[in-house]
Amino acid sequence: MITRTAQSPSSPSPLAIVVLAAGMGKRMLSDLPKALARTRENTLIDHVLITASKLDPERIVVVTGHMGDFVEEEVKLGVTNGSWSCKKLLFARQAEQLGTGDAVKSALPQLKDFVGTVLILCGDMPLVREESLRTLISLHQAENATVSLISLVTSQPAAYGRIIRDGSRVTQIVEARDCTPQQLSVNEINAAIYAVDSAFLEPALKELKNENAQKEYYLTDIVAKASGEGQTIAALVLHDEKEIQGVNTRYELGLVNRSLMERRIKRLMEEGVEILDPATVLIDETCTVHPGARIGPNVQLLGKTTIEAGVIIEGTALIFNTHIKSRSHIKIGVRMEDAQVGEGCAVGPFAHIRPGSVLGEEVKIGNFVETKKAVLSKGAKASHLTYLGDCSVGEDSNIGAGTITCNYDGYSKFETKIGRDVFIGSNSALVAPVTIDDGATVGAGSTITKNVEKDSLAFTRAPQLAKSGWSKNKREKAAKKK
Repeated sequence: MITRTAQSPSSPSPLAIVVLAAGMGKRMLSDLPKALARTRENTLIDHVLITASKLDPERIVVVTGHMGDFVEEEVKLGVTNGSWSCKKLLFARQAEQLGTGDAVKSALPQLKDFVGTVLILCGDMPLVREESLRTLISLHQAENATVSLISLVTSQPAAYGRIIRDGSRVTQIVEARDCTPQQLSVNEINAAIYAVDSAFLEPALKELKNENAQKEYYLTDIVAKASGEGQTIAALVLHDEKEIQGVNTRYELGLVNRSLMERRIKRLMEEGVEILDPATVLIDETCTVHPGARIGPNVQLLGKTTIEAGVIIEGTALIFNTHIKSRSHIKIGVRMEDAQVGEGCAVGPFAHIRPGSVLGEEVKIGNFVETKKAVLSKGAKASHLTYLGDCSVGEDSNIGAGTITCNYDGYSKFETKIGRDVFIGSNSALVAPVTIDDGATVGAGSTITKNVEKDSLAFTRAPQLAKSGWSKNKREKAAKKK
């Protein structure tokens, strides 16, 4: 029997965290180790490490195996990028995949000088909450437990290990493949998250046997050992089944992505964002959406997008790395990338705002308008069927339907400069480089190849010809042929 040193509730036990990330992930149908499979924003192990680091452990030990060097480099990259940090990051290598007990055993050299609580996590469980881990550690300390674990009561225990109790006391965990029919009927399952006293962990791991259906060294067997010695075993029962969702297949990765999104959207709605159809909206963790914004169905907010209060996004929009300021109205069917939208703008429906576009206050971009590296000042309008590329448009200027800036000659891009209070007639082509000065007017159907002076009228138009009776004669000839 291992004798533990009792911890006073007022003096928390030092904490070390072991993250198991040695799996190959064959069912993911990928050459990458499973821990490096990605959700929408992070690798699975990054999710776990971000959560783990919030517990402020004395050290984190990552156990790698398949493509271990690659996993270690990716983990270090997360620290370098500032995704998470810890006091001491260490690695251990599981030479062969001989089970979870063997994986933790490989971490013992990195724990040899550690005295306290060892928290053991799986590198493929990205949904575990910081609050749950803190509660487990608090329970472990309050109960002065040797081993503490997280369990879940479910109507579909499937292939999870079963928590076996004698009354209320946990006595063992039995893997599904080794369960008797009676044990398989138990609906309390193991979440594979443990808090273990460091003095108990090493000798318990060294006594593990592989006398089971999979011929592996099960970490779960340390629970039976602790029970047999009369040690205290504590169990935290969770009620959110999604929280212990592991990832073994692409489908399960999709379920994790959906759960992460549901959490994010719920948090935003609780903060005051109006989301009309949460099931169809995608919002990256890196986005900022202010209370008072309204998001319609089928909207994707990606990258470092910011949506300010009072913005309305009607729906079916993809917005990437774009800042939309207050009171702007984004109508249905809009795509925006690397752009800025000022206060009180109206964009769409069916508009494409491409990288480098900057819309000032109260700019109107209408249906089937495309902008690229276009700067439109306050009050400028392009309401229909227009392409504005590599250009600037002054305040209160109006760009007529069908206008294009001809910015590319097949070799280089050139700039069009349109001043303030300019009126561009419909179906005009502005051939860059060209400047249209303040107050000028361009007649409809013009092709402008030279600069236009301030307050002047410019147009290019072939003379209109009319042939009297031409249509009547054509109809009469056609009738005679019949």
